[in-house]
Formats: sequence, C-alpha cells, structure tokens
Amino acid sequence: MTGGTSESSAPKEPSRFSKLALIVAAGMSQMLVMIDFSATAIALPRMAEDFKVSADSLQWVLTGYIISFSITLAIAGSLGDRFGRKRLLLLGIILFAGVSAWVGLAGSAFTLIIARVALGVGGGIIFPLSVAVVAASWKREELPKVMSLLTGVATIGMALGPVVGGVFTELIDWRWVFFINLPIAAIAFFLIIFLANESRNPDANTGRIDLVGILLLIIGISGLSIGVADLAERSMVTSVSIILASCFTLILFGWHELRYRSPLIDIRLLGNRTFVGYLIGGSLSNGCWGVLVFATTLYLQEVQKEDAMSAGFQFLYLSIPVAIAGFLGPALQRHTSTRSMLLLALAIQTAACSLLWMSDVSPWLAVGLLMVGFGCSWGWSMSQAGGIATIPEANLGLASGSMMTVLIMSRNVAMVVSATMIKELGGPSAIDYGPGVAASFLFALCLAAIGFVAAFLIVPRRHPVRTTS
Repeated sequence: MTGGTSESSAPKEPSRFSKLALIVAAGMSQMLVMIDFSATAIALPRMAEDFKVSADSLQWVLTGYIISFSITLAIAGSLGDRFGRKRLLLLGIILFAGVSAWVGLAGSAFTLIIARVALGVGGGIIFPLSVAVVAASWKREELPKVMSLLTGVATIGMALGPVVGGVFTELIDWRWVFFINLPIAAIAFFLIIFLANESRNPDANTGRIDLVGILLLIIGISGLSIGVADLAERSMVTSVSIILASCFTLILFGWHELRYRSPLIDIRLLGNRTFVGYLIGGSLSNGCWGVLVFATTLYLQEVQKEDAMSAGFQFLYLSIPVAIAGFLGPALQRHTSTRSMLLLALAIQTAACSLLWMSDVSPWLAVGLLMVGFGCSWGWSMSQAGGIATIPEANLGLASGSMMTVLIMSRNVAMVVSATMIKELGGPSAIDYGPGVAASFLFALCLAAIGFVAAFLIVPRRHPVRTTS
C-alpha cells in the first residue's frame, strides 16, 4: 500500500496548495463511501417496505456490502502498489458510481443485495488507495497531521449521510440516496485526475498475487457471516458447522500468509504486543459503532415509528460529534497519549451504551448518541494511530492495510450478531423489534467494556515508537 519505496511518474514536486487540494479530493472520495453507508442505514426500513420484506431480513444490504468491502480492502493496497495507485483509485470511483446507479434501479430485494455487494468492491478500492495517493505526495514526517486532516474531511460524510438518507427517502425516494453518488463521484474523479501523481511500489512486482490467500479470505469471512446470520433460520448443528468450518478456513489463511512472501495480511504483527492491544481495542470499538448504527436505525423507525427524515436528523446527534472529534483528536493527542485517548474513547462508548440500554426516552437517546460519537471517532482513529506508530516504516503500508481490514471485519461480524439477536427476539412473526434492539445496546456496551479492559491490560503505558529499519 503506502509502505516501501515508492516511485512516481511525475518527478516534479507539486505545490503545497495542490497537495492540500488533493487531500480534499481524496477526502471527498472517502466521504462518498461514508455518506453511502450511513444513508443506507436510514433508508433500510423503507427499502424493506417497498420490497415487502422485514427490515432485519435486509441486513445483507449492509453486511453483504461490508463483507465485499473488507475483502477488497485487503487486496486493493497491494494491487495499487503493483499496478499504480492513482489508476486503481480512478477505477474504484468509476465502479462505485456505476454500481450506485444499479442499486438505485434494483427491482427486487435479491438484486438490491447483489448490487450492494458489488458496491462494496468499489468502496474497498477507494478507501485504501485514496490514503495511498495522498501519502505518496507528502513527506513522511508530515503524514500524521495529513492523515488526521484526511480523516476529518472523510468523517463529514458520516455527518451528512443520515440527513441525506432521511431527506431523500422521505421527500423523494430512497433510490436517490444512490443516484446522488454519481455527481459526487464525477467531481472526485476529475479532481484526482488533475491533482494526483501516479505512484507505485517497484518492489511489489517481485512476487505473485496471492490468489490462494484471496480465496481463503473470501470463504472464511463470507462463511462466518452466513453462519452467524442464519443461526435463527437453520438448525444449530448446521450453523455451528458452518461457523467452525469458516474459522478453520481463516486459521488456514493465517498459516498460508505466514509462509507467503507477499501476504495480504501480515500475521506476524500479532507478535507485537502493543499493536495487538490497539488492534483489539479498535476492533471492539468499531464493532460497538456498527451495532449502534444498525440498532438505533431500527429503534427510531420500527419501535418509535418515526419517518426516515426525522430519524436522519436524529442521527446528527451521533454523526456531528464524530466529525468534530476527527479534527479535535490530534490536538488532544499531543497533550496526552494515544493509549489514553483510546481508553477515553472506549470509556465514553461504555457509558453511552449503558445510557442507551437503560433508557428508551428520547432526551436520553440524544444524550447517549452525543456522547458515543466522540468515542466512536477516537476509537477508530486512535487505535490505528497507536498500532501503526509501533511498526517499522518499511512495513507501514501492509500493517495499516492489515489493521483496517480487521477493524472492518469486526464491525461486520458485530452487526450480523446484532441482526441475529433482533430476529431471534422478535417474537413468532419477528416484528417486535424492541427486545432485540435493547439486547443490541447491551451487546454494544459489552464490546466497549471488554475493549477498554483489553486495551488497559495489553497496551503498555510506555511503548516504543516505530523505527526506520
């Protein structure tokens, strides 16, 4: 991805204004993915109504997208290093725009889900390569500040997404949630063409593409998600068999990656205690975030019976703090430590989830969402900042890609578990969402609390920073 030696096809150093504009362009491409995901969550109940299925049965509109997103995320960085980061990023933007039109034109729930899986491939290309294109334009010592700025621009999409989803779903049609991606993608596409230089890692061409690893990862992640999601539908023996077979496949994937010269995910990173602590804390924090988005959407529209636009505006209580925290985090980090910021994030998530679980009164829901937004944002950014800071500079690209893949996978599994609980506790007709939503808030609370304990015990108070070796 961004690690190793990088060669650029344009030797001339771009101006600082051009590099700052590139951050905006790359952030816009990431914002496209963020808006799509958070807007889709708001539109989900209306989609279910149009296709005459239950809202929880359309969980694969979200989880199918995240599965393909996380798998592509693991592959895209190495392909960008090999074939050109700018070229692959532009391809991802084109794919995302084209498939968005397909999603908007879907005529059945099955077509909708398949199109969303394809959309996840485009999103999985955009996310890591927008980071790589920006990183290739800046000096290494400036990257922490640059990445924080890029994250801040991208998280604006998290704030806009619920409003976009609610307004379009309520006033026009949920399909426009996806049609609106086309003009945004066009703007990002042309900005990247004019502002980004082509870059690649010349060392990436020395090894073969890990096709076996890709196949094992697809089977393992997909099988695990299907096995957990179908616990309420299949016999226990069948579901457990699928889950165990998927876990075995992922273990086989890990064994294969240890032996492969150019792995998709660097399993050796698990020997770094500090990295593992940040990885566990970040994964559980991100899982908590995913559960909250899914459960709160169903709570507002299926339990409280609010329309999509009202639900979208209520999500601003969550998404505005997420966006603010993206810019505020680096400043606070300079005055404390990354470990302390991650622990603070998980403590905030635990307290906010406790509030959401214990009370379904609207004022307390708003307070809980306001609190948890800061925790979700810092849990995502500080876990990556802390983990990557302990990795040698030559391995930064592979390490960051590996970490982001695990964080996204954790979110997917947590959302599948939440959907399964909601379906299982929904009564004979699976239409009573209240008990399952409450159980999901408790599940999110447990994820955050376990993440806090794990990070506190595993991440040392003082840990070495990365070296250039």
